[in-house]
Amino acid sequence: MTTPTREPRRIALWLAAQGYAVHPLAPGLKVPVRGCDRCSPGTADHPNLAYVEHDGHACPCHADGRPCHGVLAATTDAERITEWWASTPAAGVGVAAGPSGLVILDVDTHGGEAPSDPERLLPGVELPDDIAPGSVRDGRDVLALLVEARRATLPGCAPETLTVRTPSGGVHYWFRAPAGTRWRPQAGVLGWQLDVRAGSAYAVAPGTVTRAGVYTALGGCRTVAELPVWLARDLDRTGHRVRPERPRVALPWRPRSMGSGYVAAAVEAELRAVAEAQTGTRNDALNRAAFNLGTLCGAGRLNRDQVADVLADAAGHAGLPEREATAAIRSGLVAGERHPRALAGAAA
Repeated sequence: MTTPTREPRRIALWLAAQGYAVHPLAPGLKVPVRGCDRCSPGTADHPNLAYVEHDGHACPCHADGRPCHGVLAATTDAERITEWWASTPAAGVGVAAGPSGLVILDVDTHGGEAPSDPERLLPGVELPDDIAPGSVRDGRDVLALLVEARRATLPGCAPETLTVRTPSGGVHYWFRAPAGTRWRPQAGVLGWQLDVRAGSAYAVAPGTVTRAGVYTALGGCRTVAELPVWLARDLDRTGHRVRPERPRVALPWRPRSMGSGYVAAAVEAELRAVAEAQTGTRNDALNRAAFNLGTLCGAGRLNRDQVADVLADAAGHAGLPEREATAAIRSGLVAGERHPRALAGAAA
């Protein structure tokens, strides 16, 4: 596989041919271009009066084929890429991590004083006690400690993968996400000066020239290896992996009876409303039920502790967290008791 030249359009087309979705960056910068005036807020000194705040996913620029909102517009379509860079030949090249199936380990060299607490240096990793003071200067040293702790290797040894040096001296290790997995970007969670570009994040393509310098591919490897198992385990541990939500199985609701006649019917109705409430309405349903049943407690028709117990049971069935439900029940019952319900003529 040949290496692309530093001409941005050629870089973008080369990457797209490998299956990586790209989008243009503002010339000389690391930020995405905007598709039209309404999408750019401008600056504090020079605000753009045409700017309209909106959800990037619904931006009309996408339907018009304009490269707006970075990763959301990224594509592998050669015709569209050619049009974009014909319009802005000096635009840099951004590579959308999630749409490209990439997990990019971003090793920074920002300097500064390293944390003395190992738990802040590499959270959750058991480190040796004999780390020499001053030996950890930036993300490269932190990564070396992680590799040593895991008795592993990184590219440059095995397996080989595309590795990019940034103008500041940092390094981007490119990896393919294992089949069927999704990952999220997070900074500093894996370790000090170790960031992860995945999901909605993007990386600057090798060969791109910015005001700070050039992003340079190191060595001769231009292919991307799969995320090493040991590193995937650590990223899973630190919350970078997106786990699919398991659908909650709603079992048939069987309310516990309380009281008789009108009171029993009121209790059942309120409990059923809580237990069968949908996500987004559960809190309101619980607050309303607690207040309504609280009015019966205030009238001496129900026992407050027993009502709190059956409401908690219904809230748990609906999937509300226990602490959240307990607080809502307590406040609702107290408020309801202050307004005792008159039941003149109603059967108890």
